[in-house]
Amino acid sequence: MKYILAFAFSFSVFCSSAFGQDYKKHKVAKGETVTNIAQKYNVTTNDIFRLNPDAKNGVKLDTYLLIPNAPAKTLPAGTQVKESPTKVTNAVHTVAQGETMYSVAKKYGVSVAELEKANSTRVAGGLKQGEKLVVPVKGSGVAAQAKVAEKQIAKKQETAYMYHTVADGDTKYSIAKKYGMTVQLIEELNPEVKDTLPLGYRLKLAKNSVIAEAKKPAVADAVKPVADNRYKDYTVQAKETLYSLTKDTGLTDDELIKLNPALKDGVKEGMVIKVPAQNVAALNRSITDLGKNLKKQQDPKKLALLLPFNMYRLETDTVKAKLLRTDKFLNLTLDFYAGAMMAIDSAKTLGLPLNVAILDAKETPKTSDVVSLKGSVADANAIIGPFFQGNVESTAALFPNAVVISPLAKETGTAHDNLYYSIPSDETMRSALYNYLKSKGGNVVAVVSAKKVSSRTFIQTNYPDFKILDGAITGDGIKALLVKGKQNFVILDTESLGSITGVVKMLTEMQKDYSIQLAVPDKNDKYDNDEVALDKLAKLKLLYPSITRDVPNDREQLFARLYREKNGVNPSPYAVRGFDITFDVIVRLFQPEELKVVMTAKASEQVENKFVYTAENGGNYNYGVYIMQYNEGLNVTEAQ
Repeated sequence: MKYILAFAFSFSVFCSSAFGQDYKKHKVAKGETVTNIAQKYNVTTNDIFRLNPDAKNGVKLDTYLLIPNAPAKTLPAGTQVKESPTKVTNAVHTVAQGETMYSVAKKYGVSVAELEKANSTRVAGGLKQGEKLVVPVKGSGVAAQAKVAEKQIAKKQETAYMYHTVADGDTKYSIAKKYGMTVQLIEELNPEVKDTLPLGYRLKLAKNSVIAEAKKPAVADAVKPVADNRYKDYTVQAKETLYSLTKDTGLTDDELIKLNPALKDGVKEGMVIKVPAQNVAALNRSITDLGKNLKKQQDPKKLALLLPFNMYRLETDTVKAKLLRTDKFLNLTLDFYAGAMMAIDSAKTLGLPLNVAILDAKETPKTSDVVSLKGSVADANAIIGPFFQGNVESTAALFPNAVVISPLAKETGTAHDNLYYSIPSDETMRSALYNYLKSKGGNVVAVVSAKKVSSRTFIQTNYPDFKILDGAITGDGIKALLVKGKQNFVILDTESLGSITGVVKMLTEMQKDYSIQLAVPDKNDKYDNDEVALDKLAKLKLLYPSITRDVPNDREQLFARLYREKNGVNPSPYAVRGFDITFDVIVRLFQPEELKVVMTAKASEQVENKFVYTAENGGNYNYGVYIMQYNEGLNVTEAQ
């Protein structure tokens, strides 16, 4: 017990000594408040609150307050107050390869607008890998709060405060000046942010000041130009029309002409127009027949295929036979290889000076043997493979002078300027569909599953004109959002078989009174279920984005016939993909331009796949997406 008493005594002596040196005591007189006491000693109210936490609830007569001895510096009358910009105390996100403002905003549960406002100076030139983004705290806008405040005043239910969401560059002085308040009052209302103002923090303000600010004429906002990074220049290609431009940008005729008045006189090849930056990659550059410009008279080119045969597993014929029966990944690899060999044979027929190295990458999802193959691959101009994301990224880093094509990986991690992802991402496919719907100028209604929060947010952020069904999925709810006498596009985004069958049935019945077309961003296997009536999907002219052109054509039929003649079976989708990717790379190798230039400068189309590579955020991604449509004849065509 004596040790406890001794410790308590020592602690009290220490505190008394410290306070005696740096602080003084003040006895509260009648009528005094924390504010006028702070003014008397030339300190801030926060200085007092830090030493006297109970003072936040008011002070009582004859009680004592501890006051700092060090006075705050005073400025001569008329001196303009200057403060440093907001200090960043928020979470900071480092942009990874392939990330967008939307994906980062979704990750932290904030809106794209809030994220852009908090990083206005950081993203002016576009989002870059490695960029540090400040993540704002959620907050509501001034105008919205003002409306709430006025309603409360009208009902005589006034609340004590309203709020200002701290933006990049704000200081307490600038905020006080904006709302006609004093810095001292802001500090009194917000003692917890004395030294820093976190971006996105909801700063407590006097309510009447918020209302007054909201009522100011918005002249400055009305004439404020849109930030340049919202738009990019696009050069009109041969045979492009106003319709094709609206289809690919997601803008209406009027919106596109408003951005580019010169379009009133017609679309001309070579015109440079402004289009939304988020949609410029979706513009379908004119498909080029790369076979017509082959430059055969040049030094031989080398192509390497790094495929996961994993031959070490095929020790005996018995094991090999079993794996061929049971191993789906091995069969996928062999199908891809068979298609690639068809492409290599085609190159020989064309007389192209091509050397090919086909190597076993000994690949698993997390490992590969590419390093040991370095001697055989080092001089390759182009490399196809490996299959898995991490392995293909490692290959791109290992061979920086070669063009590396990812044949199957869909996700992206670390960006490399020599790595090309050949499969469009889910977000690219979804955007392609939504841009198409927007270009048609109809009424777009989105029915989104409650579980798909990110899908709903994506529409709200990028397509604010689309209507979103709130609450339960009911016929009355959908019908309330439809417009008679106008084309209605209904987006259905759900993985529930029950929701799919229910909505399809309801929309089919509503077609008696409304013009309706159904669109799905992800045509999953539920739409092939027997419970989903195919004739109803055809009647609704189902629209969906697709990596492949799901329409029989002469080129596909010719390839299928030649494949059967060589292999004795019909080609699987992986065999077609093996041919398309390999042949596309081969003909790009023999263009007049350098391969890296050709990869992003020219769009191409093979048997089933389209390749529209676009450089973005340090990497290269394929934006070649088809919009397909069911028809009442139970056939599928490309939407027009």
